Amino acid sequence: MTTPFSVAIPLLVAGVLTVSAVNAQTVDSAAQHEAADNTKANAADQNTDAKTPLDQANDQDAIDVTADIRRAVLEDSSLSTSAHNVKIVTNGNVVTLRGSVKSADEKQRVESLAVKAANGKQVRNELSIAR
Repeated sequence: MTTPFSVAIPLLVAGVLTVSAVNAQTVDSAAQHEAADNTKANAADQNTDAKTPLDQANDQDAIDVTADIRRAVLEDSSLSTSAHNVKIVTNGNVVTLRGSVKSADEKQRVESLAVKAANGKQVRNELSIAR
């Protein structure tokens, strides 16, 4: 004869073991990853003259230009992930590119894509090359 306890206890034990295993995996994977060190990039963002995404204008033209540049950069599969993730800030007649890329060729390629998509706006290339 099966009692409610004979069914509930094995299910409870299985649930506890599953939770324990998931917690152990989370701790192990977190210990394996080194913390990202963005100290230099963050220090550069403290410069009040540096353009950040907070400087992005909210008018439709600026939003469209930024989106067009982002689309062009993302569609270029020859670019690295770093290049795909550069900051693009459009404010007024100026587009500012910030962040790091892998090479001088990538820096030039991102600028070229931005100039082409910027509809005559000035493109300020502040990209740096990762070392």
